[in-house]
Amino acid sequence: MKRFILWALLLISFPAFVSAQSDITVANCKKTLSYLASDEMEGREPGNPGNFIAVSFIRKEFESYGLETHLQTFTYTLRERVGFFRWRTIRTEVMNVVGILRGTSDKHIVVGAHVDHLGLDRNGNAYNGADDNASGTTALLELAEALGGTKSKDTIVFIAFNAEELGLLGSKYYVRNPLLPLDNCKLMINLDMVGRLRGTTLTAQGGNLSRRVTQLVDKLDDGYPFDVNITAAGNRSDHAPFNWNGVPVLFFHTGTHPQYHRITDDSDLINYEGLVQISKFVLNLTTELMQ
Repeated sequence: MKRFILWALLLISFPAFVSAQSDITVANCKKTLSYLASDEMEGREPGNPGNFIAVSFIRKEFESYGLETHLQTFTYTLRERVGFFRWRTIRTEVMNVVGILRGTSDKHIVVGAHVDHLGLDRNGNAYNGADDNASGTTALLELAEALGGTKSKDTIVFIAFNAEELGLLGSKYYVRNPLLPLDNCKLMINLDMVGRLRGTTLTAQGGNLSRRVTQLVDKLDDGYPFDVNITAAGNRSDHAPFNWNGVPVLFFHTGTHPQYHRITDDSDLINYEGLVQISKFVLNLTTELMQ
């Protein structure tokens, strides 16, 4: 309790930070997530119209926040059977969306979330992917809006990765073609399935972390309705390519559920208050590390 009071008093001296936190609301999160997880997006499958609509939406949002915005286009291939002994190769172009808020140092932090999902089922029903991963994309946009236009020592790079569901293709592409040197990346924060917070524990997978980061996480979570439990980083989301290349990573998620990769993963099941608190915590952590 004492640590919470001290932290609350400390925040009073940072009005800009408090103002940024106040901009992250349930109403804003619900509006963005409901749009990204709507039937109009047709499950945001890479290469399909709904995916391009989502990419265009994120690009325009980044630009409206004053970020230096880039589209990273890459191609993936798949083989499709067209006869008993015949196959054809299909090449599809997809895009990562990258927004950069420039600082004054050569160090930077990456915050990422994948925008794609599974498309339509055989009956034309959309895998809307409200938790997976409209939730992470919504948090990404909330953070970009909160920090857009601010000044800091370090640069922050916001990335909406594409084609994660096809094998982390967007994050692998970015790591091979980074817009800023990976050697200068202080931390990569990955937000994937952060919309179903239950109980008082928020899971974070970490890799290559410094003691400063782990201690900061332990300190900051005293001001939130959850404790952050850091476990070893796995390989099943977009933090993995960064982790493999020695970049410190933190992957936040709220766990799987019966709607995972099913057409029932809809926006009415999201814990929006939990999503707001997670977004504010990541903003808090990022702001501290950018000093």
